[in-house]
Amino acid sequence: MLTVVLLFVATVSAVSDDENFEPGQEVQILRSLASKFISAENDFTQARSNSAYFPFVKSRKENERIKRLNSTTINSDDYMMKITEQLKTWRGFEDIDSAVALTYANLMFETFYSLSPDLRASFLQSSMSADDLQQLPLSWQYLLPHQFYDDLGLDGAGFAELVNSSPGNTAMLYKIAMVLRDEAVDMRDAFMNSLNLPDQYREDMGYILGYRWGIESEADSNYDYTMSTLLHLPSDVVMGINNATFDNLNIADKLEDTSMWGLASPQSKVAWFTRFESRKGWKEVAGTPHHMMRHGHLLSGAPLDKLRELKGQKEIETSLLAEVLDNTEMNPLRVQELWEALADVDREKSFIAQASNLDVSQILSHYDTTDIIHTPHQHHVMLENAWFSQDKFNVPWVNFLAIAFSYMNNEEFVSWTYKELQGLGRFVAILSPAEIDLIPANDFNSTMLGMILSSTLSLPQLNSIYLKYLDNNYQVADATLNPILLSALPSATILSANPPFIWSQDKTNLLVASAKFSPGQMHSLHEISKPGHWAPANLSAILSTHPQCMSMYVNPREFRAKLDYVVAAIYTAGPDKFHVIATKVQKLPRHLLMAWLEEAHTRPGSKRLPGDWWNSDVLLDRVTSISIPDSGTINPLPSHPMAAQFDRFTSANRSMLPSLALAGMSCHCINLVETPDTMEVLALYRYHTESQGEVAAMPSSARRCWAKKVRQFLHLKALLFNVTVNSESELLSLLTTSDIKTVGGEIFLTWGGPALASITHPEVMHEVLMAVGHTRPHLYLRNGVTYTCMKIMANALLDTMMTEEGGINFRVLTHVHNLVPYTDTRVLKAGPADIRLYVSSVLSPTCKAVCLKKKERELVRQMILQSYGPPSTWLPLDLVELGDLLVVMARSDLAAVNPTSLRMASAQLASSTLFASSLTEIRSQSSPLLYHEACGAWLGGKDGRQSDEAVGMFKQWKMLANFIVVGNFLQVEVLLKKIDVPKPRSGGGREFRRKRQASTLADGIDYKSIYTIVMNDMKAKFDAKELSDTQKMEATRVITETQKMLGDSSFAVLGLEREGKTQSEVLAVLAEYKEAGNMSEAQNVQVQMLAVDTQVRMIQELVQVLNLSADGLNLTEDELGTILARHTFVLRSPGAVSTTMLSNRTLAFDETSEGTDGESVADELLINDAETTSNPASIESKNAPEASPSEDSDDNSNNAELTTDATPASSGTTAPSGTDAPPSPGITAPPSHDTVSSDRSSSALTSSTASTISSTVSSAASSSTPTSTAATTSSTSAPLNPLIEEENDFSELLKNTELTDFIIFSAYEPESAYFTTLPSMDSITLSCDVVIAAGTSASSISSSDIARMSFKEVMNCLSTLGHLPWPPSVTKSIWKAVKEKVDSLQDSTMLPIKRDEMLQLGTLLPAIAAYDSELLDMGRTNIDGISLLGRFRTLSSDDPAILNLVQLFITLNNVSPSNPFTSTEAASLGQLLCGLREDQWRDLITPSVFSSILTEHLALLDCSVSATTSVHLATMLTTLYGSTANWTSSDLLSTGWMACTLSPVQLSKLTHHAMEGLTGQAVKHLSRQQLGSLSHHQLSNLSPHAASFISREQLLPYTNMHRRRGIRAAGGEDEKLVDVMEDIESEMQMGDMKDMMTSPEPEPTGGVGAIYPSCQVLVCFLVTLVTFGL
Repeated sequence: MLTVVLLFVATVSAVSDDENFEPGQEVQILRSLASKFISAENDFTQARSNSAYFPFVKSRKENERIKRLNSTTINSDDYMMKITEQLKTWRGFEDIDSAVALTYANLMFETFYSLSPDLRASFLQSSMSADDLQQLPLSWQYLLPHQFYDDLGLDGAGFAELVNSSPGNTAMLYKIAMVLRDEAVDMRDAFMNSLNLPDQYREDMGYILGYRWGIESEADSNYDYTMSTLLHLPSDVVMGINNATFDNLNIADKLEDTSMWGLASPQSKVAWFTRFESRKGWKEVAGTPHHMMRHGHLLSGAPLDKLRELKGQKEIETSLLAEVLDNTEMNPLRVQELWEALADVDREKSFIAQASNLDVSQILSHYDTTDIIHTPHQHHVMLENAWFSQDKFNVPWVNFLAIAFSYMNNEEFVSWTYKELQGLGRFVAILSPAEIDLIPANDFNSTMLGMILSSTLSLPQLNSIYLKYLDNNYQVADATLNPILLSALPSATILSANPPFIWSQDKTNLLVASAKFSPGQMHSLHEISKPGHWAPANLSAILSTHPQCMSMYVNPREFRAKLDYVVAAIYTAGPDKFHVIATKVQKLPRHLLMAWLEEAHTRPGSKRLPGDWWNSDVLLDRVTSISIPDSGTINPLPSHPMAAQFDRFTSANRSMLPSLALAGMSCHCINLVETPDTMEVLALYRYHTESQGEVAAMPSSARRCWAKKVRQFLHLKALLFNVTVNSESELLSLLTTSDIKTVGGEIFLTWGGPALASITHPEVMHEVLMAVGHTRPHLYLRNGVTYTCMKIMANALLDTMMTEEGGINFRVLTHVHNLVPYTDTRVLKAGPADIRLYVSSVLSPTCKAVCLKKKERELVRQMILQSYGPPSTWLPLDLVELGDLLVVMARSDLAAVNPTSLRMASAQLASSTLFASSLTEIRSQSSPLLYHEACGAWLGGKDGRQSDEAVGMFKQWKMLANFIVVGNFLQVEVLLKKIDVPKPRSGGGREFRRKRQASTLADGIDYKSIYTIVMNDMKAKFDAKELSDTQKMEATRVITETQKMLGDSSFAVLGLEREGKTQSEVLAVLAEYKEAGNMSEAQNVQVQMLAVDTQVRMIQELVQVLNLSADGLNLTEDELGTILARHTFVLRSPGAVSTTMLSNRTLAFDETSEGTDGESVADELLINDAETTSNPASIESKNAPEASPSEDSDDNSNNAELTTDATPASSGTTAPSGTDAPPSPGITAPPSHDTVSSDRSSSALTSSTASTISSTVSSAASSSTPTSTAATTSSTSAPLNPLIEEENDFSELLKNTELTDFIIFSAYEPESAYFTTLPSMDSITLSCDVVIAAGTSASSISSSDIARMSFKEVMNCLSTLGHLPWPPSVTKSIWKAVKEKVDSLQDSTMLPIKRDEMLQLGTLLPAIAAYDSELLDMGRTNIDGISLLGRFRTLSSDDPAILNLVQLFITLNNVSPSNPFTSTEAASLGQLLCGLREDQWRDLITPSVFSSILTEHLALLDCSVSATTSVHLATMLTTLYGSTANWTSSDLLSTGWMACTLSPVQLSKLTHHAMEGLTGQAVKHLSRQQLGSLSHHQLSNLSPHAASFISREQLLPYTNMHRRRGIRAAGGEDEKLVDVMEDIESEMQMGDMKDMMTSPEPEPTGGVGAIYPSCQVLVCFLVTLVTFGL
């Protein structure tokens, strides 16, 4: 200590000229800090004095005491040094000695010397007041041990004020929260109530409250926490709240706050509902109207079986349920269950608000049963306002179709008039471009455009409408074009002399419209905006609307030169738009944000002098004494993370606003951050990067450099607190909880698994691994960890938690979090309820997208089966809760899922899956990869995506995506069965067949709808006392007789004797058969027939009893006659005289199905009376419905995608539940409890059949339920009233026998095998609606799936298929299948493919270019379509067919040296420019064009060019940017691929801190000579992603040891590169010896020292040591 202090004194004395400086003060400060640190309590779970862990010998003893996993190895000095050396070698983590650390401390003391003498004195005397503390720099406030806060006399509000001054400084938030952990409850709650807590940080704050404040055991507190404090607690803490605390804190009362409840996450809602119900019971949630009003919103966390109990109850008015629905955000599946409990009048009132959340069957039912004939049209305007005014259209496609089809009275688009188009309105979005093209052009005028246009329309749709508008003889230049239609303007029109807009007036509309632009259109917009783009008004519009517009015409040099204009534009926009612009500018490319910071750093006052350190006041836009906020400007968002920056913005002393550009921080910029302020700057940096989306990630270079900066910060702490650090394991031990929460798991992963699992301090290790466990799994795929690393960390954390908890429980699972899948079979000892709650209340959707090897997939699969039971029992919400975790399930598991469950869950599964999400910076990949591809690349390690594990995981992802497609297919099937006016694309040129609902027979009559009308009429008349006594008796007779017939006939089908059983007993028997799986397929079919017979007979009898006419039933006289003549239950229909029966019970047939002789199928079903009248059950198998839908002949084939290895359902009479998908050995269904129902298992009696039975019986009792269903004709005197009153009792009986699970949901399902057993992909025929509904999951379909689609479907689906994110490996086969289905792509008179078709084909264009390039029209008029092709960097740069396209463009358009490319043309050609010859690069791309397309187009190329071309391009580049010696990181980054054209000399002149900007696209094209020109220091500063492109060929025959060291430091995260570097080491030995004997390269200053081959092993290779304790 003394040596360090003396050195520090000498250093400070030498540099300080402060008149207030007093030598010796710093010694006193250091002694004070060190003594208080060692005596202070730490901020971990179990608060203990730091003296228990420091010096580190005590931490090692603690490891032994707690029997920490592999403690002997972890405590070993040799092992720690190996870890340290590995990180030096493979991460470039340099040694930081005391002298370097002193420079960091000097930054702190410079600020101390600037304080007033009185303040310094009070600090030194430990007598600071609250005011004194607030005058200290934030870095001091953060680093001070908590004793400095103990005697301040602040109350909770005062502590909150310390944090509120900068809401984005999460480090300080966590720090103060830790300081208050042991304070009185009233102080802590006052702190929380006074806190301006950003929503983004509520979950992290809940972590602190739950795991540090110990809220779950505050049983004796005298003060209540508010719900804002409690609501965001971790789920295990919520479940751990004991009963005394629950009551003492008045949680039941607090949970009444609906406004607070709305802030809770879906996972938190599940936890709170579960805990509330376990304490208070279901009645307290929904038992009475009073409880419903208090706690009804808690239903948004309830399981479906609980919600189902609300249907038919009498205690609560359904209007209360409707109010809960309208005022509570909840999962659509919960909405659907509650909807079933509403009365019709409440449904009508809530329909507009809930239509997007309903199941399609409920929408169809609503329109079927509504008393208002024109309801759909009355809803039209309201639905348009509700759905199309949203920023993001999020209505399920099938719901959208169901509503839209109600507005289509005529599907013949060619004959549509103005009226039809007007009637459809904005729902025109359901039409494909091909369908829009059929509509007459004269319907499209300006008025019509105002009625049909919306932001929901795609570019191809808008283009079709735009062309129609032009065809309607409108001169666009003379008319005001609808702003939405601006998206469709061709580039030529945008650039024309007389465009249909005026920039000064329409710029905002144009910028909004540009979000849909093709690259060609976008570049055209840039061209027209150039002349005045630096004007403040123009820049304000650009920055607040579409900042990307700047990126294509501004390079970093120009941006730096014009930064004042950018800042002036933000100030011109004013305070009202500050937060909008602060968010929008994050979309600027990273090189421009970098340039912003580079320029701001050069401005006066931005540096902490002496030196180049950033002045943190400037970097963070802090409010200071010289930048006082305007008191007249009120901060509209005081709890926003950027609230402090807003206040600074209002100051008269303007800022360069660098805080808005923090996401662009380069390594050089990060390194210049004042080390004491590391945590505050990092907190705001993370806010900017993480706000970019669920799959956003830090650039790999920034992540690594932040890790290095954190190391600097920890070395500073070691110096301040006098802690001796000798290894990386010890350095990381200086982290606190607030440090760890601020740094986050993404950065910690840079250290790798062995380093993090071997942190000396056991509590630090625990917290760091928890931070890793809370990191989203997609970040594991593009970070510094391997699969082995994940296993090491997961099992280390699991072992720690099991030791603490004494086993596996919910708390353990919650703490291990996203690492659970990487653990071992010990987690299977957790209880089923705990695992289920872990999935539903802990894991968010993005946390479920796991990437696992086969062993771990099976582990997670067993966890799911153990907690959710057999897949055949899963409800829709189970599927949604599991989400992407379903990727681990076996093929047979998914095949066993109930079709109705999958159908209902499919929309949410499609919208939440990460299957095709795009991930950037995947190692060795220059273009983003789809999630499932990136997963394979990570699993494959050095073997890449071709390894067995990678291929296996890829297949699992594809299977899951197919599963989602099948679910959406079933959704569309339900819709198409019912609609009356479908789209013509459902048929492949054949006459379209009208789909009908479940009771539609070959006679074309919709019996269920007629039945509903009859029953509603009877009930209405009864309620109104309009029925005579005779009518009541007759109605009673009809109902009881029909129910008896159903019972008798059902028993006959089953081969049973009724023997006087009541209807209730009959139903119970049927339920037993359902549970036991005792019904054969033939019996299933026959019972379905009886279900329809029940409805038909009720209609036949009651229309006469109620005196109903054909008009009243919406029937013709002939249709009514057909109904009355139809025979049922093998009895003669009343009034019928025919002795021949028509068995119209083949529900799966369509009226247009043809027999072999051309006659209808119905005609083939004539059977002899004698064959049926003697035995009602003797229905021949030839009369059973077909197992497949009408168009397919092979629907019963093996399920290639889902059911290949599925166990077939047992047909035995004693088969247990779930025999179609037996669980793995040792896995049993969970016991019954409040969240996992044990009685939900299904049997061989399919849900479709059971639902049909229950629907029929329930429908028969919808108006009356007999007290004795054994009554016969003699019971006609029984009054109707008791039957109606017993309806609810009968419904309860149905519910108890589980026959009502899916009554309404299955009532509209076709009677098809598809809804009996889940179909395979190869057994279904997709429609375009299915593809749209499935979202990105549809990119999993194969060419054979497309081949089975009809011609018209594929034609109408071109735009959809052309915008799916296809993996490059399948585009050829997909394109071939599409081409064969579309006539226009084969008809020579309609070829070549032009702009309009190119806009539709989109992602398929690369395949067309590679395999059918002659089909593409490369004329200039098609430049917008060509630009879609040019944007694909995956286009092969050596494929002659592709390379020839640019030559074809040159020829067709007469491009020549005298007529070179325009900037729009060159930008649009993009990757196709790789096909230019040497002379064309020189002559056809002028310097001005080069400048305008450099950063957004040339930089993104991926091709090889000749040496001559390289020299030419490098010359143009240096002419524009100047000498490479002066390039910054942003300059180099903006050149992208172009950097590979620089000569070795030019490359060698790049500064080492600029090397971060060298991209992977450039590195992979560097020659050995170019790579060899880079120094060790330059190479070590490459980003990890760029370094992963270095190949063996670039290193051979010899790369000197210093350069190899630099490559290892940069690329150690890539397993493949590590393997290469290890492998070539022996080949380099001879060269090394020659170098040493001649003139070796001098060791660069600050190098990491020599690394010997024996140390060159990947960090994760230490797993053997860790695992086996070697």
